[in-house]
Parts: sequence; C-alpha cells; structure tokens
Amino acid sequence: MDEMEPMAGIDLMALAAMLKAGLSQNGTGSETKEESNTYDCPECRDTGLIAFKDEEGRWTAKQCKCWPAQRAKRLLKESGLEDAVSRQTFDSFQTNTLLQEKIKQKAEEYLRALLAMKGKKESRRPWFYVGGNPGSGKTHICTAICGKLLDDGIDVKYMQWVNEARRLKFINDPEEYDNAVNEYVRPSVLYIDDLLKQKYVDHPTFTEGDIKIAFSVLNQRYLLDKPTIISSEWDLLDQLMDADEGVFSRVYERSKGFTLIVDRKQENNFRITGAV
Repeated sequence: MDEMEPMAGIDLMALAAMLKAGLSQNGTGSETKEESNTYDCPECRDTGLIAFKDEEGRWTAKQCKCWPAQRAKRLLKESGLEDAVSRQTFDSFQTNTLLQEKIKQKAEEYLRALLAMKGKKESRRPWFYVGGNPGSGKTHICTAICGKLLDDGIDVKYMQWVNEARRLKFINDPEEYDNAVNEYVRPSVLYIDDLLKQKYVDHPTFTEGDIKIAFSVLNQRYLLDKPTIISSEWDLLDQLMDADEGVFSRVYERSKGFTLIVDRKQENNFRITGAV
C-alpha cells in the first residue's frame, strides 16, 4: 500500500472523529507534547488512521504504521479471551500422556488447516469439536487455537455457554434476541466453551430454550461458512446427535476430521491425576 493511498474499508466514524479533532495532514493536531504522550501512538492518537488530503483536496485517511498492532490489541480485547490466551497456549499444554499428545496434535492440525484457507474463497471451512471428560484440557487447547488465530489477525469471539445462554433466555423481544445472537454470528471465528453444560447423565435431554439458542447460533454460522470451535462434556455422536439431530448433524458434518471425544473416566481428568 502506497504511503498516501486511501485506506480500503476505512472506518468513517473514526475518520470523522479525527477530522473533528483537527488533525493536520501529517496526522498530528495542536495538542501539547504532554497531551501527545498520553497516546501509545501520538501520530494517529491510537485510531490506527492518519487523515490527509488527496490530490483533489478531499480529506481521506491512510493506515498508520501502528495499525497491525492496534488491531491485534482490539481483537484480543473484544474476543473475551484477553486474560486466558497468555496462559493457555500450545507451549503450556502438557503432553505427559498419549491422550494429551493426541489432543495437541489434532488441535495443531486444525489450526494449520484453517490458516491455510485464510484469504481464500473456498467454502466448507472446518470446525473443531472436543468433548468428553472434565479436566482433560479441552478449554486449554481451544483457547490455544484461538490465541494463534488472534495472533494472525483473525477476529475471534468467546462464548461461555452457561452465562450467555442464561442471558439469551431472558430476552423476550425478537429483535433484541436476534441482535444478541448476532454477536456470536458476526465474528470470523467463534469459540463456544462448555456447550450445553449441565449435570452429566448417559442420555441427556436439554430444554427447548437451550436447543433454540444452539440452533440460532450454530445454524447461522453453518450457513455463512464461519468456523466454530466447540468444547463440551458431551459425546457429539452418541449424546448430542440423539438430543437434536437437526442441530448437531451440522456440527458433525463441519467438524469431520477435527473431532475429539475423551472417554469419561477419572484417569482422563488430568487435574486429579496430576498430568497437568
């Protein structure tokens, strides 16, 4: 991109704010040196944009050199994973057992497959599903995937199922509900943590409200071909498919090749066995 080339997909609200603030052609305004030092990037005032006049004298904007770093910080903050990604990484994921090695290997394969499609037009981008025994590292490995995607500039959203499903169930207005669901449809990648979490039984049943929320989010992401990462205590084929085939056959189809089910036995709870 040429230094003075207008920025594609410019944030017009940010540009308007910059112009209102009276930024000059080189991106600096009339602030004092002390005021300028309050910004991480005094050149663009942390907007990631620098205003300038084009050859016809019209105001437009270009990317500041700090834009990639600013965008990465924003994506991380908006993801809901800001506190977790620095701790739950691939490097910190323990591989003291064959199962742990398998989990890490499958997650790395998924990450490579997804990143290989970045910027391409292919449909059918893969999903990732890991289900089964508590304490087996499901949340850790999914967070590690998300951290790498965020590092690569891909927007990721975190959905903690228990809290967010409870919130959605209390929304009665259809328009408000659709807007709330869209928070989880809009991002390029969604990570749903502890999908349909409840007391474990061999043959689970779920409320109509739970299934409605799962369908609202997962079906739209399925139709829009947006990758989704899911951790759950349930076996996708033997338990969730029986609970609602319409919803979870979609998950099964998209996560083929990237599905892991950890057998439900205490030795696979690495918090107890000390393998973490």
